[in-house]
Amino acid sequence: MCSFCLRSRAEAGVLVGAPTVGICRKCTEAALVLFQNSAPEAKSQQRAPWDSMDNEELLGQLPKVAKARDDVENHLRIWVGVARSRKISWASIGESLGMSRQSAWERFHQSVVAEDESRRS
Repeated sequence: MCSFCLRSRAEAGVLVGAPTVGICRKCTEAALVLFQNSAPEAKSQQRAPWDSMDNEELLGQLPKVAKARDDVENHLRIWVGVARSRKISWASIGESLGMSRQSAWERFHQSVVAEDESRRS
């Protein structure tokens, strides 16, 4: 889904993306217009997406935001699993994520073990 407007790939069409973010054509075009119409030193009056939504629209977006969070969390677990498969220490993983070795282990250990077991099966 588009990380900016939260429209699904089916709604938005092709997305330009990186591992944890995607942007649709409509949002890309809006960004280009913003860049073209603003002076580099000017402060923009950027509005949050919910500022233009009524309550029903806002509530309709909440599940999409929750799904985006879950997708990012799953993606992070995959990356941590790859790090562990390369024998990178829990201390190094924790440090890169701004947490302790113990916190990293507690958060990701079970998913790394489950992934290892599924690959062996």
